[in-house]
Amino acid sequence: MTLDNKKKLKFLYLSEPLSKLGEMAQGITLATFAYSSTDSPTLFGLFLFAKFIPEIILGPFSGYLADKFSRKYITVTVSLTLSFLSLVMIQAKENYLHMTTLIILYSTVQLLYRPAFASSIPNLVKEQDLPKVNRNFSVLQSISQILGASIATFGILNSQIIGVLIFNSITFIIAAITCYLSIPNNKALDKNFKEVNQQYSIIFSLKYIFKYNNIKNLVIGSTLLWGVLALSDTLLVPVLGESKIDGEQSYGIYRIISTIGMLIGGFLSLYWVKLFYKKKYQSLGFYIPVLLLSIFSIFLPLLLEKLWLGLFLYLAIWVCMELPTNLLHYEIQQVPDNIRGKIFSISDAIDGVLFSVITLCLPFLTMFTSSSILLGYSSVLFFIINLIIIIFIIHKSNKESI
Repeated sequence: MTLDNKKKLKFLYLSEPLSKLGEMAQGITLATFAYSSTDSPTLFGLFLFAKFIPEIILGPFSGYLADKFSRKYITVTVSLTLSFLSLVMIQAKENYLHMTTLIILYSTVQLLYRPAFASSIPNLVKEQDLPKVNRNFSVLQSISQILGASIATFGILNSQIIGVLIFNSITFIIAAITCYLSIPNNKALDKNFKEVNQQYSIIFSLKYIFKYNNIKNLVIGSTLLWGVLALSDTLLVPVLGESKIDGEQSYGIYRIISTIGMLIGGFLSLYWVKLFYKKKYQSLGFYIPVLLLSIFSIFLPLLLEKLWLGLFLYLAIWVCMELPTNLLHYEIQQVPDNIRGKIFSISDAIDGVLFSVITLCLPFLTMFTSSSILLGYSSVLFFIINLIIIIFIIHKSNKESI
């Protein structure tokens, strides 16, 4: 059966949200399991860090594979493998070490999905439609993650971790079918790959990012954005545990709020691209949200016990997180097709380095001070660094315009 590009895009609109639906439900459930089974911020941090080990070490190579082999069969194979691993986790749910090992394996396989999937989108739509299509994907993913977070919260409250894992497994099977029907098979690239292999190596792709200021500045901005997010993401569960409110139940509620923030940010991202794209202050499209995210993170631990204020701040954090991502996606989607996957994966790997370092270090620092104080002071540091960068960008842009 041959489908035209419009029908393929509709299947893609179904595929990504489906996988995110189960993934969000499983991620929240396992994070809560990791903290409740150890009652240790340090072990919880190590559990989160385990998810990013593969991205730091193997991340750039996932893009290499996405550019060399069929993106259709990569996404299908990855989806089916993740479905199987979700079922295997049922057997390991009572063992922290076994579950952490499976999380590393799960994250390693999952690495291959995003560069293959994201690199396929420009082959189905016109360049001028990319910002709108990216916005649509972002909104649909956010809706599915709201549902996933709700399912996770229900699972946590009713001790249904097995049900959540089975649910995630089923969503990946459906996602595999939709990927098979919709993602173009880039065989033409495979046949000519030997000719472009040396020119478009991973090293070449890394140089490509830092050669072009637009991509370089956006990648740096994205890295800082993920760095600030790591503060609240890593310390949220311990901070909730220190507060007077029920940590496990509240964590599920906060994750639902985060997905609503992503939904709002994703919807507004199209207008954010129009506001900042092709202007001398383009990189401010990332640095302004980072600045705001830092401010919100400073006040978050102070307001957690006043639940509605804490939820509002966490909503604002995730609006800021999602708002500028379309800028980077649109920029990368315009690079040559035979290096697009590597650019996506290298960008993700750079993001993951700072996120992972923070995720690893912060829990150890909680041995010397409370999680709330640590979150506040760390956010102040990011605020100062980002403010300096913004002042530098504005000064440089004004100097160039003279």
